[in-house]
This record gives sequence, structure tokens and C-alpha cells, in this order.
Amino acid sequence: MAFFSSAINILQTLVVAIGAGLEDLGKGLRSQVGTMYATKEKGVRYLEMAEGYVTGIALDENNEVIGYQFVSLGKMTDFIKKGDDPTTAYEKAKGQYGRVADAVKIIDPRQE
Repeated sequence: MAFFSSAINILQTLVVAIGAGLEDLGKGLRSQVGTMYATKEKGVRYLEMAEGYVTGIALDENNEVIGYQFVSLGKMTDFIKKGDDPTTAYEKAKGQYGRVADAVKIIDPRQE
């Protein structure tokens, strides 16, 4: 019986810690482990990051990744709930990271 009492106390502590951790994510962010992979032929591909669903990967003249574009699905959903149409919500929820403006080419990580 002592084992179960100890296990319950540990679980309660974990639940409180996880709940407190979720507060750190901020509004519109999701708890997400980034989904990315690489192949020798195609190079690195970012598909999903904590910021959101990756829509484009910015490449320099050497085909090296210098940034990415994304749409924050949490923010997009919040905009739709508040009455925005999906197209407007999508535009408002878009973002980018890195040197996207300097890119020679932007590719769709799911197509190229």
C-alpha cells in the first residue's frame, strides 16, 4: 500500500509540474516535438516546429537552409474562433524564422 501512496504522490507532482510548464508555452503555441529529417539526396526538411506547421524552407545559393516559413495552427484556430474567415486567419497566423528575406529559393518541404 505504501508503494501506491508513493506512486500517487509522484503522479500528482508531475501533473502540477506539467500544468505549470504549459503556462510557459504562451498563447497560441502548442506542445510539439519538432518533426524534421534529412536525406543525403534532398538535405534537411523541417515539417513541424513548436511555432507551427512549416510551409516553406528558405535556401541560400549553396542550397543550405537559412530559415523557414510557418503557420501557427494554434493562433489560426484562435482567429477563426473569434470570427475571422479561414483565409484571413491563415494570413494573420503566418510567420517566419531566420534569413528568409535573403533566400535564393523557398521550397515546400513536402514536395521538393
